[in-house]
Amino acid sequence: SGQVGARSVCNALVEMATSKVWGSAGGKDVQLVTLRSDRLEVDVSSFGAALVSVRVKSKDQWVDVLMGYESLDRYTNGGKPNFSSCVGRCANRIAGGTFELDGATYTLDQNNGPNHLHGGTEGYWARPFDVESVDAGAATFSLVDPDGSMGYPGTVQVKVTYEVVGGELHFRYHGEADKPTLLSLTNHGYWNLKGHAAGDVLDHRLMVAGSRKTAVDENLIITGETPSVEGTPLDFRGEPRLLREALDAAGPIDVNYCLDAPESAGSAMLAARLVGPNGITMDVWTDQPGLQVYTGNIIGNAEHPKTWWHGKGVEWQRFGAISLEPQLWPDGVHHPHFPSPILRPGKAYTHHSWHVFTAE
Repeated sequence: SGQVGARSVCNALVEMATSKVWGSAGGKDVQLVTLRSDRLEVDVSSFGAALVSVRVKSKDQWVDVLMGYESLDRYTNGGKPNFSSCVGRCANRIAGGTFELDGATYTLDQNNGPNHLHGGTEGYWARPFDVESVDAGAATFSLVDPDGSMGYPGTVQVKVTYEVVGGELHFRYHGEADKPTLLSLTNHGYWNLKGHAAGDVLDHRLMVAGSRKTAVDENLIITGETPSVEGTPLDFRGEPRLLREALDAAGPIDVNYCLDAPESAGSAMLAARLVGPNGITMDVWTDQPGLQVYTGNIIGNAEHPKTWWHGKGVEWQRFGAISLEPQLWPDGVHHPHFPSPILRPGKAYTHHSWHVFTAE
């Protein structure tokens, strides 16, 4: 099955990585890579550089806290787009599916009404990545995204590295382009700390270290304003709040928070803390300025394709998971005062986020 493996021994904690052929897509073998420590086991598919399972050790049991599908066929034949996968070339919405850069106008794939969402209908979730390396708890996936893909200018070379260290799952992104273009990557994981099979996440508690949000109009398009969340139901600062109470007050949440950056520029911060009722906690650290919080509002929607909302033997329900996606602020290409998604030749796009899992 194309087994490769490696291990490193550090402070008696053993991190391992193994890989097997999971099938094929787009004329390429697709690998399922498993990264392991004594506290965490993570399955990653090279199709979409997608997380498939994240198993956390809790009370001598392994709890799979991530929604994913049980086979490659489920991803390639009617799978939910951006389902715990790498999101690119540009995460979130681009208004009107068009942008100007250096005097030229580019028209993108419009897959969200008139808008462009998460890289389009053939975003990175639908691309087979190459497995560049697998060793000692880490795997690096690479993708050459060609000039004109989904309407974007320039060829982009992307690398995504997942690494397990003890109870930490690291996400490292790197991109370079041969023409000025846009690049903003994230992972759209669907998380339920009780286990993906255990119903909704309304009994979880959430902290988000953001005192402002990027405002949207009725079509979810960014207005350019960044209002304070203070005194509103969307204020998740301080002690983690029960999601059921927050949603009762705020309604379903799908909001980008402007994170309260630490004093030292370029350093990472604790962006969010998710606390499960079973004693498992997930801290989200990032060096990005934004965090999209999505409370699984349309999971299980009867109008969606029947292939979307069941996997690994389970039918999922509304609010069955939460997504916490570190990112640049959405639609930054249209708002010059936002952090810029523009990537120019000779420069590198980098993004480092990591989740820290603890279990009582």
